[in-house]
Amino acid sequence: MVRPLASLILIAACCLLAASCGGQGKPAAGAAAQQAQPIDLLVFSPHPEAKTEPILREFRQRTGFCVREVHGGTAELLFRLKGGVEKPDVFWGGGVESLEAAKELFAPCETEAAAFIPPAYRDAARCWTGFSVMTMVIVYNSSLVRGTDVPRAWKDLASPFFADRVCIPDPEKSGSAYSMLNAILLTAPGGNWDLLAAIKQQANAAGIASNAPLVHAAVASGEYFAGLTSEDSALAFLHDNAGSSLAVVYPADGTVSVPDGVALVRGAEHERAAREFMEFVLSKTVQAFIARNWMRRSVRTDVALPDHAAGPSEIYILPYDIYEAAQQRELFLERWREL
Repeated sequence: MVRPLASLILIAACCLLAASCGGQGKPAAGAAAQQAQPIDLLVFSPHPEAKTEPILREFRQRTGFCVREVHGGTAELLFRLKGGVEKPDVFWGGGVESLEAAKELFAPCETEAAAFIPPAYRDAARCWTGFSVMTMVIVYNSSLVRGTDVPRAWKDLASPFFADRVCIPDPEKSGSAYSMLNAILLTAPGGNWDLLAAIKQQANAAGIASNAPLVHAAVASGEYFAGLTSEDSALAFLHDNAGSSLAVVYPADGTVSVPDGVALVRGAEHERAAREFMEFVLSKTVQAFIARNWMRRSVRTDVALPDHAAGPSEIYILPYDIYEAAQQRELFLERWREL
């Protein structure tokens, strides 16, 4: 009998399964045997291994497939995919602007789950489908930042109070960072580059992190006073660290809610397994799991919000054109380097 997905969290904490294989009831093989065993599915994923492990284990148990997962930053994994050194079957994670910008690498894939996913979270050509929704937020240390210094909007981070005290993720390495910084640009017609430049200056080189999770950890510790991160990362940190000084703000000048995606790689060697995997991670079971355990908003309309996540009426969501953002990505990064 297949174990319930939620019950796998404790098992995942004790096992390192990113490269493990085996069907239902089969004991885990040794590392050498795992490497020698032919795989049924290769997944590239920017998602942290600790998060994906319970989902992958459940998929293995349901299907008997031997699954191998490779982790890394979105940009790094797309670079590896473009280089053709190792070709995965599925790309699981990464902001959809990044997937859209590399659309030639992916093949159309229809899923039954699409009936429960709004068109805004699905590529019109079906080359990617949203997996979850990331809302971009400000975090600050409530022990160090109080009263009128509390940032209520992106523009507040440009205050002299935050000089050398802001931590932001690097858009050259993180797909979600690109979405966050685009939120800042959208606060003014034509792109608020002056504000973005001011916030980057506040961070300086030392305050630019390789990924968003490093941001809220640095802010919670007091190393930085405030930072930019995703809602789910912040809420998950607070869930795991009761009494933390980390506080979350949904910017009054607007933010964006952007899906990360899952995509079938063009010419996938294990296409049938890849399509089955995509259907699985978009199922209501897995989507409810990520809402409870990842604190991530589901792309499905029939799954509830994560605990403590702000409702739609509490957030000012800016209009965000995913396709335009994808087309402008390289120009954005070039200008980012020049700031």
